Amino acid sequence: MADAALKLTEEDAIRALIDDWIKAAKAGDVGKIMTLYTPDIRAFDAISKLEFKGLEAYRTHWKMCMEMMPGSEMIMDLHDLEIEQSGELAFAHYLSLCGGTDEKGETQTGWMRATVCCRKTAEGWKISHEHYSSPFDPETMQIINAR
Repeated sequence: MADAALKLTEEDAIRALIDDWIKAAKAGDVGKIMTLYTPDIRAFDAISKLEFKGLEAYRTHWKMCMEMMPGSEMIMDLHDLEIEQSGELAFAHYLSLCGGTDEKGETQTGWMRATVCCRKTAEGWKISHEHYSSPFDPETMQIINAR
């Protein structure tokens, strides 16, 4: 019984971490976003480079991403979150409707797949790896934007 309660508590903490990440991303708060990662974060984002290693590389990337949406709050709607946790490691996966408002005032969104790996540190749960991707049709090379 105690193990089940502890697992629920850990899962709640991981869910709170992901919620904090979503709130910070929507607000464009790169400083807050960076506090949610481990120093050795390794990220595979859907935009720009193949991979990012370490906080500074990822901070630079995040700043560039936020500059692509000046004056627009990021749209980041999370769906179907599932979390698995054992000991000091956990992973979560979900679908996310991401986007923003373009210079014409039109909302542009697309579906992304996300997986995050978390590690329990002295400061609590942190994201140590994240992977965002969009599926595509290899025959047309078009992104599949329907759920």
